[in-house]
Amino acid sequence: MTAKALHRSHIPLRETDMRSDRVQSLNDPQSPQRSSSEQATGLRVNDLTVTFGRGRKAFNVIESLSFEVTAGETLGLVGESGSGKSMTAAALMGLLPWGGRSSGSVQLGDTEITRLSNAALRAARGREIGMIFQNPLSSLNPSLTVAQQIAEPYRLYCGATAPAARSHARQLLQEVGVPDAERRLDDYPHQFSGGMRQRVMIAMALACSPRLLIADEPTTALDVINQAQILRLIQRLQKEHGMAVIFITHDLSLVAEYAQKVMVLYAGKTVEQGPAEDFFCSPRHPYSQALLHAIPRLVNMEERLSDIDGLPPRPQEFPVGCRFAPRCPAMTPECLTAYPAQQGGAHHFYCIHPVGAVS
Repeated sequence: MTAKALHRSHIPLRETDMRSDRVQSLNDPQSPQRSSSEQATGLRVNDLTVTFGRGRKAFNVIESLSFEVTAGETLGLVGESGSGKSMTAAALMGLLPWGGRSSGSVQLGDTEITRLSNAALRAARGREIGMIFQNPLSSLNPSLTVAQQIAEPYRLYCGATAPAARSHARQLLQEVGVPDAERRLDDYPHQFSGGMRQRVMIAMALACSPRLLIADEPTTALDVINQAQILRLIQRLQKEHGMAVIFITHDLSLVAEYAQKVMVLYAGKTVEQGPAEDFFCSPRHPYSQALLHAIPRLVNMEERLSDIDGLPPRPQEFPVGCRFAPRCPAMTPECLTAYPAQQGGAHHFYCIHPVGAVS
């Protein structure tokens, strides 16, 4: 059974920078220059770690993440609140909170993002990487019109004139399905509904046709109809533009419907990663299995929903061994001594007592 078939049979369907930055980045030899070969590649992340604090007070909130998203592919990034999903996105964008620092490799096409100058990184965020933030109302500038906010990255990083950028903004609003786009260009964010504001955010993220789109909970607080419309819109635009997409969500039913690969985070570490079909049909990590068991199912409406006892640890209190061990029903003393080694190939996991193992 495929992931989508599993989804349909068991899971309820749910439906600014300154101009000087641009000039500086264009003259910077480190500034990413997109070639035809790079347009066919995606994102490769190796050993990404995010640290806060200094000296003996330093602690990791993300540790040793490695994954790849190719052009036209969607990676579903899932896990409980506090698992590190949004922090991973912030690290990829170079938007870590004050005091945070990252290490490891983040390669977009042939460009190593972590080695870019500040100006070149700002240009990469505007041109190479787009992001849809969780809450469009707080992410959009209330004092600027929609036209100004969509046109700004296109004008700054693609060198367009103001009239051309405004025309491009109108085309993008039409493309993302905003009715009467010409009239609504001069409206402010508060004049749009939640679903329409999300479409404006998508238009901004796609203004420069990025190679990578990070969608951080893009359907938060939307009704099921708008959820389906937004995700199908992203899916359509992904095919048209050949983007790699990282889809961050709590909703595994949406991952089953739209993602080709899944990565499960727990307490800042990868616990399982692989093709979506393998993940949904045969999860190997007990945490992954617990997440899947917590999804409401249509097969037996009288069955009590499962939950996971306990809470994820705070970053300052991450255990030495498996971080899920204190909540895991399969925990043994050896789980507490060292983090488990990777097992498996394309579908891999980190557990010494995996689901389905022959004892």
